[in-house]
Amino acid sequence: MTPAKSKSLPNNPVIALLTEITEDNGPDFGKVHSFCEELHQGVSELGGSFYVFSLKGFSDEGVEGFSYDDKEDGWKKGCFPFPAVIYNRVSSRRTEISKGFKGFLNKLDARGIKIFNHRFLSKWEIHESILQEDHLHPFIPETHLYTESLLESMLEKHDEVYIKPVHGSQGRNIIQVAKIDGMYHASLSSMPERDLPGFKHLSELASAISPIVGKRLCIIQQGIQLSELNGRRLDFRVLCHKNAQQFWKVTSIVARVSAEQYFVSNIARGGEVMKPGHTLALIFGKEQARHQLALMKELALETAEVISKYAEGLTAELGIDIGIDIKGNLWLIEANSKPSKNFEERSTKIRPSTKAIIDHCYGLCQP
Repeated sequence: MTPAKSKSLPNNPVIALLTEITEDNGPDFGKVHSFCEELHQGVSELGGSFYVFSLKGFSDEGVEGFSYDDKEDGWKKGCFPFPAVIYNRVSSRRTEISKGFKGFLNKLDARGIKIFNHRFLSKWEIHESILQEDHLHPFIPETHLYTESLLESMLEKHDEVYIKPVHGSQGRNIIQVAKIDGMYHASLSSMPERDLPGFKHLSELASAISPIVGKRLCIIQQGIQLSELNGRRLDFRVLCHKNAQQFWKVTSIVARVSAEQYFVSNIARGGEVMKPGHTLALIFGKEQARHQLALMKELALETAEVISKYAEGLTAELGIDIGIDIKGNLWLIEANSKPSKNFEERSTKIRPSTKAIIDHCYGLCQP
């Protein structure tokens, strides 16, 4: 059989999203399911076509996947032409480092099919990227690859440190270690603060957290005394996208406030989303809040530019987490190359981030 060729045209592109699909009770695209409906609507309104597929649906003859049927108000299975652009939302890091995935990327390259955000970026990769730019150094907490000896030296300099899995996400498996009144305390991100007993000797604490760290590669990061709202930890998720002209822009900002007694603000760990300007004004006043919000956008855009400069492949979407300390200084906490689609406000049917993804796809389709 002659291999199918992409039928994309600049004004009528075929755009696809790659993710895991379960078919037990109709197709389920996991955490991006409703987001895929938005993409379908947005692409359709511009005259293009959109479908969702998994790795096993891709073959030399074409692609088996699902497109949305507006008449039946649901997803229908079918065979589709090769797309012009693929947006990667595979949720498994293990899949992305497999031989099968690398072979898939080679096939895309041979056919001239573009894929963006083609793999997760680790916390250490991102740290090393932004560390190469001197002007970003004042915003970066001291960070190293974790060892027990580094735990001791970091706690000699800082009253609080965080141990995070290099490949972690959604605030999972983070350990907070703090010195309080001559005692060492550890807390887990999955549980309320001070979950573990205090230890007089650091070696005892290191032994206690060793099974939690396990064989994971982790970073150890300086703790910052971030601003709080009613005693709850606060940071900001700045969502950035590349537009059709390949320039980064800020798509949305939300303030994330931790659940009571928790030290992480991730929504997956019970955090709450608030409007950034209002939240900043409550702490610093309206005038300073406007200034900080502008600086936050500038810092996020510079960080996105640097990460995409050093990252392998095409990076077009980043969720950048920024903290503000009690003096009003900004800090780059981390960046996520596949940010959650569940924290943005749904005031409109098609969210700004969805429109931004479509805009970027159309830009990649241009000859």
